[in-house]
Amino acid sequence: MRRTLIGTRPRAAHGEVNTLPQRLMDKRQLRKKLLRQLKTQKEEDRRRKSATIRRKLVCLTVFRRAKTVLCYVSLPYEVDTWRLIATMLELGKRVVVPRVKNHQLQLSQLHDPLTELTRGSFGVWEPTAEAFRPMRLQDIELVVVPGLAFDRRGYRLGHGWGYFDRLLARLPSTTSRIGLCFDFQRCDRLPTNPHDQAVQTVLSA
Repeated sequence: MRRTLIGTRPRAAHGEVNTLPQRLMDKRQLRKKLLRQLKTQKEEDRRRKSATIRRKLVCLTVFRRAKTVLCYVSLPYEVDTWRLIATMLELGKRVVVPRVKNHQLQLSQLHDPLTELTRGSFGVWEPTAEAFRPMRLQDIELVVVPGLAFDRRGYRLGHGWGYFDRLLARLPSTTSRIGLCFDFQRCDRLPTNPHDQAVQTVLSA
């Protein structure tokens, strides 16, 4: 499967190249390091970079063709997807968001993010019980995936809960997968396990 990385060279929060010495750091250490960088990034920088990443995404053919898109709802330090979700709804796409139920991600169609989302597991915004509209995996054409880090092979480092890896493993092979991150979250090679799932494209700024 071809991997595409669209962005600039991986850099750390203060401008140094972020080599992420993964041979010397296990996943727990990497998560701690990257979460610190994410949470100390200036909000104005996060918004500016998020807008750049959003523009890159909407220009992709795979995005333009997708009628049904599964998208994560961003945490305050992640690449912002709230504006992306609004854009997709404006474009007439069917937007799907996940919620955690029985240690799995369930999928629900979203109509209005301002009224249909509530804080759920781990503080992540999820559809309310009243607004839950089940969606089938086979109907998803594109998945927008979060991550603490992505490597050149498309493998990602998540928060360690495993929800997205289990979901990606169940998707049809025809479903496109795109990861979003900031440049300092990119690295050459991450430590991986057999159950880890890769994305085809990584967009960053």
